[in-house]
Amino acid sequence: MHLTKSGRIGAMETKNRTLMAAMGIRGTTDEDGDWGERTQAFYTARAAGGVGIIIPEMVFVSRALEPSASTCIDLASDAHLESVRRLADALHGYDSRLCIQLTAGFGRVVPPFLSPQWWTDDPLPPEHQPISASVNNNHYLPDRRKFDTRPLTTEEAAAHAQAFGFAARRAREGGADCVELHGHEGYLLDQFMTELWNRRDDRYGGSREKRLTFAREAIAAIKRDAGEDFPIIYRFGLTHYAPGGREPEEGVWIEQELEKMGVDALHVDAGCYESHWWPHPPQYQKPGCMVGLAEQVKQVVSIPVIAVGRLQDPEVAESVLAQGRADFVALGRALLADPDWVNKIEEGRADDIIPCISCHEGCLQQMVEGHPTSCALRPTTGHEIEWPMLPLEGKASLLVVGGGPAGIEAARAGVERGFDVTLWEAGERLGGHLWPAAEPDFKLDIANYLNYLRRLEKKLPIEVVLNKRASTQDIIDFGADYVILATGAEMEAIPFASSDSVKVLKATDLLTGQAAIQGSAIVVMGGGLVGCETAMYLARKGENVTLTTRRSADELGGDIKDRSNRKMLQQMIRDANIHVMEHTVPVRIEQHRVIAEQDGKELGIPADSLVFAGRLIPRDRLQKELENAGGQNSSHFFSAGDCVKVGSIMTAVWDSFNAIRKIAA
Repeated sequence: MHLTKSGRIGAMETKNRTLMAAMGIRGTTDEDGDWGERTQAFYTARAAGGVGIIIPEMVFVSRALEPSASTCIDLASDAHLESVRRLADALHGYDSRLCIQLTAGFGRVVPPFLSPQWWTDDPLPPEHQPISASVNNNHYLPDRRKFDTRPLTTEEAAAHAQAFGFAARRAREGGADCVELHGHEGYLLDQFMTELWNRRDDRYGGSREKRLTFAREAIAAIKRDAGEDFPIIYRFGLTHYAPGGREPEEGVWIEQELEKMGVDALHVDAGCYESHWWPHPPQYQKPGCMVGLAEQVKQVVSIPVIAVGRLQDPEVAESVLAQGRADFVALGRALLADPDWVNKIEEGRADDIIPCISCHEGCLQQMVEGHPTSCALRPTTGHEIEWPMLPLEGKASLLVVGGGPAGIEAARAGVERGFDVTLWEAGERLGGHLWPAAEPDFKLDIANYLNYLRRLEKKLPIEVVLNKRASTQDIIDFGADYVILATGAEMEAIPFASSDSVKVLKATDLLTGQAAIQGSAIVVMGGGLVGCETAMYLARKGENVTLTTRRSADELGGDIKDRSNRKMLQQMIRDANIHVMEHTVPVRIEQHRVIAEQDGKELGIPADSLVFAGRLIPRDRLQKELENAGGQNSSHFFSAGDCVKVGSIMTAVWDSFNAIRKIAA
């Protein structure tokens, strides 16, 4: 396979063509940003899993300009450099290369909450004033003038560019094999290179040639201080997909200029914070969504090109290399879901790879909340040390009631710990609500996860009983040592019945094929995740869809935690020309119409079918009955997932994992 062939970037040889892309790991590092024991275990697990080059989270070249740099590792610190050295040694033990990603900083995209009393109207202390190439508004709070950036002086910009040389030299002293420049996504280095954010009239701006001065000086400083033979990768966004941002033509020209400056490889990305569903592609983006951009660069440069962006499917990643569209592939969240991604491919076990579902909940959302960067489907990511699955000291039986994500994870984790596992499922197949969730053609990640669970169930040494609707007495009579209730949730009752002219059905029944729409005028009731995806599903089939929501259009999909998934879904609804009726609640059915209330007034919506996307309600009957029977008070009974509180796939998986992890531990 091309993925497992050796490669070369500059003077550096690699055992294969895979990289772990840099990702934020807040909550995984020590308090001062140092790469402590948890961080070492996190990255070493990926090296042990076969990755050729590992790029940890971004490292500021200097702490002089942005206080937020104090939360990341400091290459000027001898103690921190020793952490780099420990990591380099650990990775080298697996023949994996360490690449340090150097960043100029946040600039206009610095989170305001990193400033003291950011929510007040008081002026910012001078040392907390955001900086940029020019005066720019803050991405997060564009209307709060106190967060506008101040332009770096010519002297400050020059000194900051030179800081790249010092940082690269220190990285090399610490055992790093190369560096990557963090020049994408609209961070400070990208702000200098982009006309939208750079309106300077000194040597750092004014023309597209001058806008490259900062990068040119940084690269020259690295070569001078770290050595001409020290490889430099440049991660760069070919286009911003944002009004006023960079277009591909200029991006291709810049990539060619970077090659002339002596860069050894180009890591081709896209997007910025205004189009964050590109640099952080959600499940709605196509697999390999940015490969076409890498291919454009590959056609005009002679140095290696690295493709990135939803390459978690091994077949997609392999095809990129086999077709010569890029020379390396970078994986991000795929390696959070499964650190053994590369090894499993080499061993012919690609079907065993835990798939990434691109939900961003376990990774981005955990980081934002200050928790260790992790994964929705693999809770031990980021918790490699603190959450071991200890084997049971003796034999014990485990009964799992429910075969959705929570139930299957309970069974999997139970087997890992050594339980004798039996799983009861009320329906005729495992998967629960993954079946309707996987039905739309834009939900490929969920379909892959469902297929993975079906394969996993066949391989696990467990007894599965389908069509077993358990009663409280059944559970008591079975006599398992431990019981996990994972009975899931069900959609609330439809508020009104069908009429002769308007058919009323549940979204879950539509998506599972248990019910079908009639006619061509369809009203979808409910603006949450289920309603939005159902509306898109119908629109893609050519139906005339009206979506009603109690809230405003910019709050559609409000139950989606991750903003990249939420905002892209909203954009898809706009692009599909779905008629969104804000602050609108259907109240009854009349002849060929749905009568709805909007701002206190009634109106009629032409309709042949109404698809109800209501709330999901915990299916907690067994839990309550066991509580009344005294069983649920025992330490041997647990409930997990939607039957406790309706949540996401992540909450279902993590609930079960932690329940099993703590049993008899």
